[in-house]
Amino acid sequence: MSKADEVIETIDAGDFTDVDGLIQESLEQDDDQTKFSLAETLLSRGLSVQAKTIYEHLLELYPDEGQILSRLAEIAVSDGDTDQALSYISEIGPDSPSYAENLLVSADIYQSQGMYEVSEQKLLEGVRLYPDEDVFRFAIAELYFDENNFSKALVFYNFLLDDGIDEYSGISIKLRKASSLSGNGQYEEAISEFENLNAIELNEDAQYQLGFLYNQVKNYNKSISTLEQLLEINHDYPTAYVVLADDYLNIKDNQQSFKYAQLGLNINELDEKLYEIAFDAGVSEDADNAIKIIKKGIGTVETPLPLVIRLSDFYITHGQYKNNLDLLADFDTNNNPKLIWNLAKSYFETDDIQKAQENIGLAFEEYKDNIDFLSDMIEILRSSGDSPALKAALQLYLRKNPDNEDMQELLDQMR
Repeated sequence: MSKADEVIETIDAGDFTDVDGLIQESLEQDDDQTKFSLAETLLSRGLSVQAKTIYEHLLELYPDEGQILSRLAEIAVSDGDTDQALSYISEIGPDSPSYAENLLVSADIYQSQGMYEVSEQKLLEGVRLYPDEDVFRFAIAELYFDENNFSKALVFYNFLLDDGIDEYSGISIKLRKASSLSGNGQYEEAISEFENLNAIELNEDAQYQLGFLYNQVKNYNKSISTLEQLLEINHDYPTAYVVLADDYLNIKDNQQSFKYAQLGLNINELDEKLYEIAFDAGVSEDADNAIKIIKKGIGTVETPLPLVIRLSDFYITHGQYKNNLDLLADFDTNNNPKLIWNLAKSYFETDDIQKAQENIGLAFEEYKDNIDFLSDMIEILRSSGDSPALKAALQLYLRKNPDNEDMQELLDQMR
């Protein structure tokens, strides 16, 4: 029995106390091929520290052996020592039988460092030099997929599928193609691919993607059916609630939309979209609760501005001007013309004409082409008594809506 065999037997017995000593004896007594086989076995079992000891010993004997260099590079990558890994890789030239492995390892290293263009070039070189090696087409497709470069990913996924390769390294190529079509905005084609997946391939994430795609093409009933089936399997799939709530909102079933939005918020209270949908659906079902929910969202999400605008608009359209002033009292409205317009209207309706005029003027540049804004501005300027500004606003309004007899009469009275 070789010392290498003793090492493996000891490990299989769960006794690691003398492994290092036995490895040292193997280095002294076994032939080089046996040592290499031992290193390969140890590496495959995740014992990279012990494997590295043997590979380094062999490298001293065979300094130009590409396979040894590649293994040491892999171990260096797993240890986070990319400089050392690249040093090993640089020793493997195009004439080496291990050059293909060199390209794969170096591509992985560069990708881990965020150097995607270099990684891409390494893999494309592999595609060119080794056209029969599926690993390069799969690796470049995955690189493009991870970069959201879906049109390029599709090219290589299709190459694999054309060769009859439906799965690689446990990854469904059909599912990757469907996801790439979705990411590329080819929704109808993506739906067709998803619908043809088998039960194993159509996992929870794939079910969600299919439901989302049905939503995007406005097939809300199919989206609802798909996502409700998903939630029967996994109640804690947070993004499914967002799409489901939106589906029901679009078919005007506010009760179900409000329900799913609230269920989703129980799982993820940071989702801004769920607060928006809950409010939009809830104001007709339970306005007080809907307002309570959106106020919570304003105090919870990272970017509350869209929620503030939604609630502010609600207060304006429902004549709740004091509530709107209270809402915006501690909120910086300087960079948001819509909120400034809402402030102006609220100040006007609560008889603070000076502040109304100040704010309506601040929003003028953004909304000078908006008839409703100009109508509000004219009403405020009439109350403030600023005749020159009122005349200018009326002239601007009539250039955009010359058939408004009331506005024309008001302008005529000023001449």
